[in-house]
Amino acid sequence: MTKYQQFLESIGVVSEDLFNEIIDNLPEVDIDLIEFELDEADSLDEIARQIISYILQDWEYVYVDDLDFENKTFSLEDVQSLKDLEEIKDTFSKWTITDYDDFVKQFEEEENENKEHKEFESLINKIRFNATIEQLRKFVDSL
Repeated sequence: MTKYQQFLESIGVVSEDLFNEIIDNLPEVDIDLIEFELDEADSLDEIARQIISYILQDWEYVYVDDLDFENKTFSLEDVQSLKDLEEIKDTFSKWTITDYDDFVKQFEEEENENKEHKEFESLINKIRFNATIEQLRKFVDSL
């Protein structure tokens, strides 16, 4: 082991082999563009978190939450759409998004609510522009 390698080990920087293991398990990224916080780059989880956080900047508001490099899992926060979620899942194909199913369920529920809302608005507009006053009275009385 060289003096430099001893120095890196003494300050808690992961070895080149471990760093390469991280890089090999993440999407292609230009490391030069990432501003690493070295005081937090002392574990595989933290280095992977910083790289994943950088990659997630491609999606508005999304950020990584719980992360486990050993198990290749992480959770997300503030995913804006099912489309974004699917793109992120495809980007991190070697990883498991632990809250993926929760997001899918949330987006499906929102979609159903939006469909009902659109149908409601359509029916209201149909009544507003086509119903007579007498028809509206009968309708209100039937409620």
